[in-house]
Amino acid sequence: MENGNQDEPDSTSGETRRTRQLPGDEFGRRSFLKLGAGAAAAGTLLAGETAAAPTTRHLAIVSTDERTETGGLTVKYEFTATGEIVPDTADGGNSAEGNDSVARNDDGTWTATGKTGNGFGDAYTVAGRIVDFSATGSFELYLDGEAVAVDDVVVDYDHTIEVLTTEDPSELDYTFTTTGEIEPNYDNGDDSAGGNDSVTENDDGTWTADGYTGNGYGDAYYFDGALTDFGPVEPFAELRVDGVAVDLTPFDSAPEPDSERHTIEVLTTEDPSELDYTFTTTGEIEPNYDAEENAASGNDSVAENDDGTWTADGYTGNGYGDTYAFEGTLTDFGPVEPFVEVRVDGTAIDLEQFRPERHTVEVLTTEDPSELDYAFTATGEIRKVTDVAENAASGNDSVTENDDGTWRADGYTGNGYGDTFTVRGEVLTFGPDVDHAEVRVDGDAVDLSGYEAPPEPAVVMGGGDGYSGTVPESAADVIVSTRGELASALNGADRGDVVYVDPSASIDVPDRELTIPSGVTLASDRGIDGADGGEIRADRVYGEGPLQTGDDVRVTGLRVSGPITEYVDYSRPVHSGVTVKGTGCEIDNVEISGFSYAGVKLQEAAYVHHSHIHTNAMDGLGYGIVCNQEGGDTLVEYNEFNLNRHSVANRGYAGYEVRYNHFGEDAIAYQVGTHRPGATTLSIHHNTFVPTLHLNSGEDPESHISIRGVPDDVADIHHNWFYNPRRPDPGRGRESVIQPHVEEFTNLDHRNNHYGADEPADDDIGCP
Repeated sequence: MENGNQDEPDSTSGETRRTRQLPGDEFGRRSFLKLGAGAAAAGTLLAGETAAAPTTRHLAIVSTDERTETGGLTVKYEFTATGEIVPDTADGGNSAEGNDSVARNDDGTWTATGKTGNGFGDAYTVAGRIVDFSATGSFELYLDGEAVAVDDVVVDYDHTIEVLTTEDPSELDYTFTTTGEIEPNYDNGDDSAGGNDSVTENDDGTWTADGYTGNGYGDAYYFDGALTDFGPVEPFAELRVDGVAVDLTPFDSAPEPDSERHTIEVLTTEDPSELDYTFTTTGEIEPNYDAEENAASGNDSVAENDDGTWTADGYTGNGYGDTYAFEGTLTDFGPVEPFVEVRVDGTAIDLEQFRPERHTVEVLTTEDPSELDYAFTATGEIRKVTDVAENAASGNDSVTENDDGTWRADGYTGNGYGDTFTVRGEVLTFGPDVDHAEVRVDGDAVDLSGYEAPPEPAVVMGGGDGYSGTVPESAADVIVSTRGELASALNGADRGDVVYVDPSASIDVPDRELTIPSGVTLASDRGIDGADGGEIRADRVYGEGPLQTGDDVRVTGLRVSGPITEYVDYSRPVHSGVTVKGTGCEIDNVEISGFSYAGVKLQEAAYVHHSHIHTNAMDGLGYGIVCNQEGGDTLVEYNEFNLNRHSVANRGYAGYEVRYNHFGEDAIAYQVGTHRPGATTLSIHHNTFVPTLHLNSGEDPESHISIRGVPDDVADIHHNWFYNPRRPDPGRGRESVIQPHVEEFTNLDHRNNHYGADEPADDDIGCP
């Protein structure tokens, strides 16, 4: 007699629960947060807590055919759940068997597929909600032993809602009410509902959730109907419905601001329009989130300055505005635009008094081909202009504020193109003064012979202490210290914004891929007064890795860490620290380590410099930087590499320039190379290659560079210091430079290199 796997149910059970709470979790986050003597203790306990387990149900699909000696598998089925599905192989005639399969999907859901018949069935334990079920044949469904219909098994709600906190420490004891049923979502990672969250149906048919969370975490639910109430409204509370942040001001009963203060409204008079503004007052500024019109919002911030004045930094547009209360007098406002109106105590003020002298500076090249690696300084703030049709600044151009209050721009262009900046104040220095360089200020060419070149910054290999391109905390538009704050800040960031990771923060991103929007800088303080920089880490593998980029993104001053601390065998799944998916990106002054696929995974060409990239040490992959894009040229310079399987690798279809880098004493295999077909143009020069022992082979000496395949143009290798004393040779050998798949070097040129551990006599050999 044949037992098998089955198909589609005829009925599903509808369990009616009027008050819902996760069983077995009575001592949950509410108890943890209130245990001990204050927020610090509470935060420690909460940070170590695991998310509540999803509800587990038992589902059986049973054939209604009569059992016969010749019966077949007439029932075929498939269902998907939000949590894990486990075959039940100990349920007698309804046991799952070898023709039943379970798989986890890319989106984290699980799907079971099977066949049954002849009066037998299949059974499973299911975590979370069943979101889809389909089947053919004659069968019955049993959920936790009760016969049910398909419509009762598949649970689908109108909306999702997340109650989030954006600060650590914090506590939020909240309620919200909806017109339809609420169901806790126990399967939402760190922001899942827990045992101290409950839902109740009210006498009038509405539903209310009562929950408790905090310390940068949150709770999630499903609901039908509409949201009618939420409280309390706190600055650190964020509510999202279907992934979109909800304006909480309609639910806030906070008192009106002090009437003795002045009111300032920053308004825009045109639609469309955008206004990224600041203003300064002699006394305290407070955002007014409760104004009936033009209330301040989450992208508006205030800070007290060192001299006791206060500055507001906000963003508005499209005919809307922001409102604040302030003490003292208004001393500065900008930018002054035709569509901007500022009212103090209801009266419009003349903004001409605040109009700054801001100039447009274009750095151009007049020849093709040409290269221009330039720098200039100015008395006031320099900003990159990335949104012009021609000669826009890009990811390999950077601006920094100097210790004396002046500003410096460093850039790279050529081939008849250029870069554009705006400058507050006057240009002080520019260099180099070469024939193919032209600088225009407000459209007029200037005589470069009248400018001295700016002083060269000290060479700092790998960034860190002494690096001149750091971003100070004062440049931040928002400062984050928790995963929730980081995700919220990136979701709300606009081009030109700086999202700053608190220097003391170590933010674990174990279960999501965060995208840095186009034109946004993600920064911390690595190298400022010897600081290590705030950390973003991924303690376990999820997706491609914790950070992905849009176009023109800069990642600087951070530590980005994975779980690998030593050479490990190949395994799956794998992830990368930063995945560059946009053009014009820059990664500098970053320490990246511990990832199984790559520290930096390039889907587009990028500029990677002054970083410490190490211990991406998995066999089979384990790249420091891997160029996976087709076409484009990546610039890799002034980096420290160590203990990567390959420190700079190429999938075989792009070009790169690898210069002024130091490759430390530990290496798993060759340090720089390319896969077949061999890439385009490869320029490898002025590097120091120390490791001669390969950990994967145990051989010493072993190769530093391996050009697998034949480049379309050339692999140009010169002025490097190779500790391996063996001179280059084609084929698959153990020389310093090899080209494994040819008998004679093909499109590979090597010259003016030094071989052996003794120091070169020529100062122009190796990295600085």
